[in-house]
Amino acid sequence: MVKTTTNGDVVLAYETFGTGGRPILLLTGAAAQMVMWPTAFCEALAAKGFHVARMDNRGTGRSHDPTTAQFTLDDIAGDIAAVCDALGWPKAYLFGMSEGGIFAQATAVRRPDRVLGLISMASTPVLRPWISGPNLRAAWRVYRVMKRGATNRDELGQLWADVFAIAGSPPVDEQLWREVGRQHFDHGLRPEGDKRLFKAVLKAGDRRGELRTVTAPTLVLHGEADPLTLPKAGRETARAIPGAKLVTFPGMGHDLPPQLWTRIIEEVETFVRDVAAVTGRDRPIT
Repeated sequence: MVKTTTNGDVVLAYETFGTGGRPILLLTGAAAQMVMWPTAFCEALAAKGFHVARMDNRGTGRSHDPTTAQFTLDDIAGDIAAVCDALGWPKAYLFGMSEGGIFAQATAVRRPDRVLGLISMASTPVLRPWISGPNLRAAWRVYRVMKRGATNRDELGQLWADVFAIAGSPPVDEQLWREVGRQHFDHGLRPEGDKRLFKAVLKAGDRRGELRTVTAPTLVLHGEADPLTLPKAGRETARAIPGAKLVTFPGMGHDLPPQLWTRIIEEVETFVRDVAAVTGRDRPIT
């Protein structure tokens, strides 16, 4: 069940899975809504003892920004804190994918008191072609698919399947991404919000300097075959954040492939257990 909270005049939508476990907030990226984190993945994470939440970024999906003013990463960090407040979480693990990884990184810099641990996946510390890429051929093919647009849920489902056929990890589960695309249509499309999120990232520029101030334990996950955010971006993220652990996955693209869900969740479990062992701030997963 989708619930809402507010950060000032901004309405923020979120949904939870599981109860009473370690708090983990899933953050999504460009042109995506909370449903980009498949329900089955969220349920699998909850089954491992996590209290899972996923949210729509401001101005996207069912989150509503009544203004047209450009916002910053400071504002996005405030949104994340507001959702954690609504959930009764003084601190949480932030798990961000792609642009969502940037939002998680920004919150670890700006709201360190709210972050138990940072998990940055398929993300980057800076949008520079010699660091983050993308592979120009793959990016052009994805652009052409996105430019096609969609007027109904089935068209959008096929669009998402076509995007991940290019950017995803083989063998691509086209049925999964087709259904995720349909859910995007049902959930509510707000392309202007996506553009403003991207502008906030562009305005922030090179964030490697500020990432050196991150004190939260950090896990960086990246696909070795990611054509949209090149593997070097994952390495640069881990290099910028003190003590960050980097884990890469051979053959993985710019997606959350079902064939790697078990491995990804295991990496998250191990990371969180290690954090709990060091800090003593969290009870163990049972």
